[in-house]
Order: sequence, then structure tokens, then C-alpha cells
Amino acid sequence: MPEPASGGCDFLADPDTSADHSPVFWQPAELAPLVILATAPAGASQATITLADLPAIIVRRDAADGTHLIVRSGAGFLQLWVTSGTDAGAALAATIPVDALTLARADALARLWETLARAPPRPRSSQRRRIQRLIAALRALDARLEGMSYRTIAEAFFGARRIADEPWKTSSLRDQIIRLSRTGVALMQGGYRTLLRPKPTK
Repeated sequence: MPEPASGGCDFLADPDTSADHSPVFWQPAELAPLVILATAPAGASQATITLADLPAIIVRRDAADGTHLIVRSGAGFLQLWVTSGTDAGAALAATIPVDALTLARADALARLWETLARAPPRPRSSQRRRIQRLIAALRALDARLEGMSYRTIAEAFFGARRIADEPWKTSSLRDQIIRLSRTGVALMQGGYRTLLRPKPTK
């Protein structure tokens, strides 16, 4: 990319912002919680939502297939894809392909609607638990990469007194730390891409 007049390089995101606070564009085919927007068919509804009504845009990227946006939704971010040919003043409709990502994209659309309507967000306790487990897995991974033993990691997670209360080799806490560490390794080796997909239903 061209170098700015003042020297240095242009970046798509502020390099001083930590990764967990820097919005990232994902390919639409990879990202499950994505809202695809286009011009609403004539007579389909009385919708009046236009591009101007969307939440505050954090990042915008124009491409041949349309405009990709990251907007603030509740306490997080939401990625939108406004397909090419969508007029700026046209009433919008959401497109949800019928495929393996349908439910996740319907949920993303509900999040956008909650933001636009200022409706109370629906509780997502299962999502919070999943995030907490992923954070724990990455903490365990970091500790293993630093050469720490499973027992040392367990003591950091649960406290030395609790670890000493039962034999270590048969401890359920030992098994939990091993599973977290293996999850962290799997994420590091490319498993993080599965986070963009909905969880399989039983």
C-alpha cells in the first residue's frame, strides 16, 4: 500500500490497539454471525430502514461485491455485508441463505434488530460460558508454552490448598487442566477458525 506523506505505513486497524479490541473483517463464507443486506423487494414490506439508520460504523471497507461494515451491537461488534447495487436511500432487507449457517445468521440479524429498536438484548448465558472456557484454554496454553506443569497451572486456577485436598494423579482438576491445555493447543493450530461457525446441534 502507498506510504503516507508523513512516513510510515497505513494500517487497516490501529496497531496500538490490542487484538481483542480491534475489529476484524472475516470472509462472508467463513463468518456465521454475519448480516447480509440488500435492497428490499418492492411491495415486500413497509420497512423504512436504510443505510443511514444502521448503528455507528466502526470500520468500513468497499469492495467489488459491495460494502463491508463493522458496527457496534450491544457490548460487541457485528459484521454487515451490504451487497453491490444497494442504493444508499433504499429500504433494506436481510438475506439469509438456507444452509448450515442459517440459524447463526438469523441470530445475528436479531442482534442487529435489537440494536436498531433499542430492545433489551436476549440473555446468552451459554455464549458467556463458552467464552469463559475459551479464555481459560488460552491461559492454560500460555502457561504450557512457558514450560509450566499441569499442577502449577491448576494451582494458579484453583489455588494450592484445593489441589492438595486430593491425590493429584487421580484428581478431576488435573483432568480439567489437561483438557483446557489441549483445547488451547487445538485453537493455536488452526482450530480458532471453528469459532466462526455455529456449534453443531445434537
